[in-house]
Amino acid sequence: MTRNTLSSKGPRKPKKGSEPGSNRTIVLVLAGFTAAAIVVIALMAVFSATGGENAESFTPNDQGLLPAGSQAPDFTAETVDGGSVSLGSGDYDATMLVFFATWCPHCQNEAPVISELEDQYEGLRVVMVGVDDVQGDTPEAVGDFVERYDISSPAVYQPSLGPEYQISGYPTVYVLDGNREVVAANAGEAPREVFEGWIEEALGA
Repeated sequence: MTRNTLSSKGPRKPKKGSEPGSNRTIVLVLAGFTAAAIVVIALMAVFSATGGENAESFTPNDQGLLPAGSQAPDFTAETVDGGSVSLGSGDYDATMLVFFATWCPHCQNEAPVISELEDQYEGLRVVMVGVDDVQGDTPEAVGDFVERYDISSPAVYQPSLGPEYQISGYPTVYVLDGNREVVAANAGEAPREVFEGWIEEALGA
């Protein structure tokens, strides 16, 4: 007769790493790493959009642009609302020329700052210059852009000014004094404080 007996080895122990909660710990660790990676990526995106610099550490990207101290080319152009603007006319102590494309995300980031700066400084004239003729910009698109960002300064669509001002990227900003002399130039976004310093220099503050 067969007799059922218990194994002398006793109950089996779970293999190492298979204890209850072990898998949960691994999942939690992986989730933590994933969350940290997402935060890092988000921070990198913010720094990428803003240049990751403040006024103290900012270095202008003026390579290939009209140099400081040179005379900016004069021009007269029709504005998108049917008027006209001439760089050499008007009683302005400083001029900020903003060359942009309506589809450019960096131009869109900078537009609210431009809107605030035009109201901040008496004696400053801002001229928005749309110069893209490759990706579908039009006078109507330029008009919609300045209206969307509440920019009341003159806006023109004049692609021919791009080569004349040596524009190779958007946005490109020139700050001029009352004699059309270039005080500063920069391709790409810049901190607001940098623009304020250039404008005050052009105004003779």
